[in-house]
Amino acid sequence: MSFLQRYRDIIVCIVALVVPFFFLKANLKDATRLTAMDRVILTLSTPIQFASTAAAQVVGKVWLDYFYLVDLKRENERLRFENQRLKADNNLCLETTSEVRRLRQMLTFKETFRGDLLAARVVGRGTSEQFRIVRIRIDRGPDTVAKGMPVVTFDGLVGQVSRFAGQYSDVLLTVDRKSQVPVVVQRNGAQGILRGTGELDRYTCDVEYLLRSDEVREGDQLFTSGAGGKFPEGILAGRIVSVQRENMGLFQKVIVEPAVNFSRIEEVFVITSVPETGEGGRAAESKQGG
Repeated sequence: MSFLQRYRDIIVCIVALVVPFFFLKANLKDATRLTAMDRVILTLSTPIQFASTAAAQVVGKVWLDYFYLVDLKRENERLRFENQRLKADNNLCLETTSEVRRLRQMLTFKETFRGDLLAARVVGRGTSEQFRIVRIRIDRGPDTVAKGMPVVTFDGLVGQVSRFAGQYSDVLLTVDRKSQVPVVVQRNGAQGILRGTGELDRYTCDVEYLLRSDEVREGDQLFTSGAGGKFPEGILAGRIVSVQRENMGLFQKVIVEPAVNFSRIEEVFVITSVPETGEGGRAAESKQGG
């Protein structure tokens, strides 16, 4: 075994300790006191120092960026979760506020209406291909309501009970072709029959038997007239949106937008006993038409 092989480890350790010592000593010396050996060492060490510093900076930056991104990701996840929770709380608050407002309006309507009302909740909806409501189902059955009983909300007339399904009832809406409601124009007392058009893409009704001499115009409100005794007087039924007077014929063509937004109905009242004309209906009319 040669000398170098025998003392290789010792030589490597000495070099590893001595060389950095001379590099450090040369770098710490005053520039005016450098020897020729110091200048050689500085010349050799400068590229090594530059490479080492650059490598350390790169590694440090990557290391810091990694931890920064990890922390940022965690913070983003926390904020995203918090945002979703706040949105859910806000939606719940809005729904609760809307329900409280709706129930308060129902209570006010019930207090001003002199007939007998039975509250019911909408539990089902039938829709057309154009996503229009064509019928609704309420949680009242034949033990509490009867066919033909009017159905209303605080906004106005919804329709009438048409059939039963177990302990539930289907409501024929005012926009259905089978629906006929005697109405009166609030502004001038002109009378006609409100009939649903049955269109599947919009909610509209016609008013039949309005004479061409009856001065009606867009924006006029229609209320139930109480004629026939089925629907109480003074329930808001709709608003005229179009009037067409033909050159020939006795009657004019009047298009009405119903008072109720059928897609937003949650609760209704079934009128179980119609008040006498001029009493209960006029109470409702004073609230809705005023």
